[in-house]
Amino acid sequence: MNLSPTFAAALFLLSPSLYGGDFATDLNGLRCSAVTEIDGKPALFLSELSGGVAAYSMSGEKLWENKGKTPAVLFEIEAADIDNDGVDELLGASGDGNIHCWGNDGTPRWSFNPGHKVRFSEIAVVENGGESRIFAGGNDFHLYELDKSGKQLSATKIEGTVRKLEAGNFIEKDRQSLFVMTYRHDKFRWKFMGILNPETKEVLAEVGTNKLPSKNLGKMMLTDFDVADIDKDGLEDLLFFGDDSKAVWVGLNGKLEAIAEFTGSPKDKQRYAHVTGASLLPVRDEIALQFGGFIYLCDLNGNLIKKVGERHRGIVFSDFTLEPKTKQLVAAGEVDGGNGVYLYPLAEDNWLETSHSLLGRMATVEKNLEILYRQTLAFKLPEYQKRSEKPWVMLSSNNLPAEVENLDGAEMAFANQIYMQEKSDRKELVAAIGEVALKKDKRMSYSMTREEIVALARKMEAEGTPFTAWTGHGNDPFITSIDTMEAVLEAAPNTCYGFVYAEMANTEDPRVHHFINEYVPRLATAMRKHGKAKLYFRYKNIFWAATSHLEPWKDLFFPGKYSDVLVPSAEDTNSRAQELNFAGRVGMLAGGYIEDFAMRLVDDNPTCWRPLSPGGQRSVSPYLRNGALLAAYGSRYGLIFNIAYLEDPGMNTLYALMKSGVLPVVNKEDILSIGAWQLIKDPDHRTIERADDGHNLELYTPDDENAVFSIANVDCCGASLPEHDFSKVALGVDYRWLNFMPTMPYGMVPVAAVESAPELEKAGTPFTITDTKSGFLDGVKIPAKEFGKTIRETVQAGAKKMPVLVSGASWSAIRLDDNHTRLVLIDPGYLDPQERDVTVTFQGKQPTGMRDILSNEEIEVGEGPVKLVVPAGSMRFIDLTYAK
Repeated sequence: MNLSPTFAAALFLLSPSLYGGDFATDLNGLRCSAVTEIDGKPALFLSELSGGVAAYSMSGEKLWENKGKTPAVLFEIEAADIDNDGVDELLGASGDGNIHCWGNDGTPRWSFNPGHKVRFSEIAVVENGGESRIFAGGNDFHLYELDKSGKQLSATKIEGTVRKLEAGNFIEKDRQSLFVMTYRHDKFRWKFMGILNPETKEVLAEVGTNKLPSKNLGKMMLTDFDVADIDKDGLEDLLFFGDDSKAVWVGLNGKLEAIAEFTGSPKDKQRYAHVTGASLLPVRDEIALQFGGFIYLCDLNGNLIKKVGERHRGIVFSDFTLEPKTKQLVAAGEVDGGNGVYLYPLAEDNWLETSHSLLGRMATVEKNLEILYRQTLAFKLPEYQKRSEKPWVMLSSNNLPAEVENLDGAEMAFANQIYMQEKSDRKELVAAIGEVALKKDKRMSYSMTREEIVALARKMEAEGTPFTAWTGHGNDPFITSIDTMEAVLEAAPNTCYGFVYAEMANTEDPRVHHFINEYVPRLATAMRKHGKAKLYFRYKNIFWAATSHLEPWKDLFFPGKYSDVLVPSAEDTNSRAQELNFAGRVGMLAGGYIEDFAMRLVDDNPTCWRPLSPGGQRSVSPYLRNGALLAAYGSRYGLIFNIAYLEDPGMNTLYALMKSGVLPVVNKEDILSIGAWQLIKDPDHRTIERADDGHNLELYTPDDENAVFSIANVDCCGASLPEHDFSKVALGVDYRWLNFMPTMPYGMVPVAAVESAPELEKAGTPFTITDTKSGFLDGVKIPAKEFGKTIRETVQAGAKKMPVLVSGASWSAIRLDDNHTRLVLIDPGYLDPQERDVTVTFQGKQPTGMRDILSNEEIEVGEGPVKLVVPAGSMRFIDLTYAK
């Protein structure tokens, strides 16, 4: 039956289901959406986190898909008819260094690169006089102008990293101009915000940093933008969506004056909640935005019409897009890494009440984790696996349900994290290092006296309540004084599990030197005397692989004199080289420099570049898999924060894996998946300083990729790695984003001090040496681009010495006894979970048996490799049995 367009539209108003409903795609980790038409019908362009693109009809039919060649974050897509043929092309700004163009049918048209390494993040298409001009920007301080064929027309020098480009009729009704916003700080503090003449690049309007059109603009973290004529004066306006611990949107006109704004209730606060928003014009005179678990509906002046949802619950979408012809608001993807598309029928008055059930990838992940949890609860230690003598130690509140508490494969201790912010005059510190000792952390109250702190410790000791305290930070290493901490250890020898220090990487800070030289020796002495306490260090970026090898840190960590006291952990928030911190801590453990290291699982872990890498994950999957991999390489301690979005059983799945013995407590000598090593000698200060600066977006140089540990600056988030980079070659990492679970195609390659070389040589273990920028070959410095070949040859040689090799998953091999090895196989997609095809290759002895210890499936072992499948968002545990 053929329907007239008018009748079809009327029928849609009566029955939106005829246009289809919510649907799942075949993509992985949906990030962006754009509306278009294909064959004259409304459709969606969709993009994956890692660079793939596709087109789908509004009823969920896949029209085409293109995976791309180089994995990298695809930051933005635009649908625009750039060649004026009546159909849209698809444009994408990619961290692979290119602006890509695909035809309406998905055929690649062209790619633009300016001739040097760049991380592109923004595009906009200006259409004037029937001619399109494409503007693009990223981290290399240039605004690029391209024609419809991708040919560069101009390159304008700018300051800061491009945060946003938008085209619109901001100034004139019949002529478009270009909005440009650049950043110098990863979350706030723009460098430039203004509107340009696209032909001359003349600044037509500008917002200064001293006089703001709205106070919200100076405080909010901007996460989404839209363009619409919200004051209906015939000129388009700019909509800024973001959060300042609450939902915010601000509307500016072409003069960059505030014309409307909305501020949500502080009661709705949700830590690192993702914010996405869209104007619903011309379908409805409304603006919608999602803030974590809430969706707000406002009128065009910013007055709240309605709010639905609840804190920390519901589906948190990746992107909002209006499809005006079918009158639907498209909510694409989930921040967990899902691939669903959810539709709101705007033609209905109660459209905001539309309920959605989780579908697609994340529904599968949810089922997979439920199976994992139930199987773990039923697990019994096999006779060949000994119960661990060491307990797991979680610095978190104890909320174990009985079903986990009753598991008997290992002990588990919990210690609450508390504050001991001491009020004191710091006279002794000032006398020792000067007025700098008076600097404090503005987030803290410093309200407790020494007597009150010690009394609190005595109370917790009497109650038998284990605890740790956060006593130092890069903002202030002296939150609690050394005398007070010594008194706390004496007052609570059985319940004080130690003190936490965070982000104190600065090697030139006199406070850091004083802490290392004066605090640590005294604390170590008191800890050895009074109990089980440790010093936990939460450091981000590339600290454990590089900064820790600079003085004064090297003298603290690498002689091993405090190996029984120091517990390195990560602060992998606002970071993009997690695999290096991981390899560095494994190197410290396996090299004998420490006895334990810690995992840290916290709700802002997914915030690589905070405005563009959303938090608010409802699934435990990324945190669970991250924690399991760290545990499988010897991490016995955990700094676990309450992630309020997680639904039951949440972290209890991880605790069940630990307490049941499915994840055994791992001794360093039992890790069988370590091949070659990477050693650090005379580390390059400049490379490290740039990588450790987690907020400065003005660090770019074209030489950034010419390093062994390359493009680790925050402005390079999402960028593809060069072929010679250590993370790319040795650990299987493709781009700088959230690499908590590298695939390790040659096994783990630990990073350790060059002092480990004699022992490795004695054992016949292959290793390479670097200063983080260049390599060393026979004592001579080799440029990184040449050294990549040496790294590859070395890790390949190391891999051949391992009894088993795995491809396709993040993994570990753990010796249980002389005849049994446990393989831990983990889906490596932190925010793009998917089913993984895995190959297990045996080198040397062939096992006589192979069993999935949770499903009890016996896996046939032949003469060649074994093929397995790891479920999306989950993991498998396979025991190998060898003949005696």
